[in-house]
Parts: sequence; structure tokens; C-alpha cells
Amino acid sequence: MDEKKVVSGSYDRSVRVWNIKTGNCEKILNGHEDHVLCVQFFGDMLLSGSADKTIKVWDLPSGSCSKTLRGHRDAVTCISFDQSRLFSGSLDRTIKVWNLNLGNCINTIDWMSSEGHTADASKLVSAADDRTLKVWSLDTGQRIATLRNHTDGVTCLQFNDFFVC
Repeated sequence: MDEKKVVSGSYDRSVRVWNIKTGNCEKILNGHEDHVLCVQFFGDMLLSGSADKTIKVWDLPSGSCSKTLRGHRDAVTCISFDQSRLFSGSLDRTIKVWNLNLGNCINTIDWMSSEGHTADASKLVSAADDRTLKVWSLDTGQRIATLRNHTDGVTCLQFNDFFVC
């Protein structure tokens, strides 16, 4: 969200861009083949993840899809990005790191592997149904820490350089 717009994804397979001041829907972006489960945007770039196992990269001013990223084997449930990388989590129990400029997957972390189960410049934090948070090194792809104490699956998280919330 910025000061003027909100973006929403829906079970109707659409992404909508809303004007906060007027309450009007300014754009409807269609292209996913199943429910839209997550959206994230910054400036003129919007990303959406779907139960159709894809991530779409949208240009907000034109409303056009510039890339469709494929590689997950199940629904994409969360996404986060910086200037050059996209991080996606899926029900296929993987986290993928994508080169946002090229649209290719540069690393896949299987959080159910022996090593593992959103991001600053060098770390990624994942949450899962196994009741843990895991901290990963983006440089090496190795698990740095496992945080345990939830009594049920962890569905979301937020963090900065100092805190995981």
C-alpha cells in the first residue's frame, strides 16, 4: 500500500488496485487461473502469487503482466521482494529465491529437508505448519537458526534487522 492505493487479491482470480481517497477500483488485473493468495507491491511493480502455482509480475501503470514465474509445484502463499530478488513460499514446502530482473529461480530451499523446514540483505526467515520459524543465510542457503515455541502452525511473520514479529 502507498498513500493513494491499496492492492487486493481474490478468490475470483483477480488483482484489484483501489484508490484510497475515492474508494473506487482503478484497475482489475486478470491472468491467474486460480485464487490469488498473496500480493506485494512497491512503486510501479506489483507481484501476485496464486493457487495456480505461479507468480505474476505486473506493471501497475499499464496493468500488463510482464512476467509469469513458474517453478512451484503447489500454491504460492507468500511473496516478498527487494530491488533484484523475489522470495516466494509455497504449499510445496519450498522457498524459492528468484532473480527478479531475469525471472529465473536462483535457489530453492526445501524447509522439510534435514537443514530446514522475509528478508534483509543477508537473511531470510520462513514460517511453517511445523510450528517453527527458520532463519536462513541468503549467501549460503544454509539454516542459521530454528525458533520454536508456537503450539500450532505459524501462518505469517514480519521482521526487520532487529526483530522477528
